[in-house]
Amino acid sequence: MNKGFRSPRVWLKAASIALFLLSSSAYSAPSEELLSYELTHDMLPTPDNFSVTVYADGVALVHYPEYMTSAGDYTVELSSSEIQQLRLLLEHPLVQGFNPGQVKAQKKNIDAQSNELFEVSDDSWSNFEILTSDDATKSIRWANVSVDARRYPEIGVFRKLAEIEADLLQMDQHPTAKPVVD
Repeated sequence: MNKGFRSPRVWLKAASIALFLLSSSAYSAPSEELLSYELTHDMLPTPDNFSVTVYADGVALVHYPEYMTSAGDYTVELSSSEIQQLRLLLEHPLVQGFNPGQVKAQKKNIDAQSNELFEVSDDSWSNFEILTSDDATKSIRWANVSVDARRYPEIGVFRKLAEIEADLLQMDQHPTAKPVVD
């Protein structure tokens, strides 16, 4: 895995948010983790990455790094219908059955039929840790998910992962988003 994925700084921030929640209100300890996500960039060799952890009880801990407009840490309380919607995306057969070798082969076949030359010089890595229906963890690490979703619409898993990623990147816009004050 990339050095930035699950970096100590991300864990420290997540722990501080969790402690804040426990100490400042009637929140109990976070429930089961549904999803952990981190977006890293080859161009930015920094341990400060965008990250989101979503728990089964609807609490989401979000960190926007310094270089992003919404820099800072947030807590978000997702409704039961929002959690159900997220679960449906995470449990989708395309996501649960994601096979990087198979997807690379599909891309290669599509590219072989095209005369287009395309390259991304600085990759953005989407790192997903997803709780599966049998309580195991599914790890997905893929470069340039949103780019591949646009370039390869026939590969459905890219659309699903890009949809999840887009929702996570906009967590600061959620009506219950609250900045965490240090």
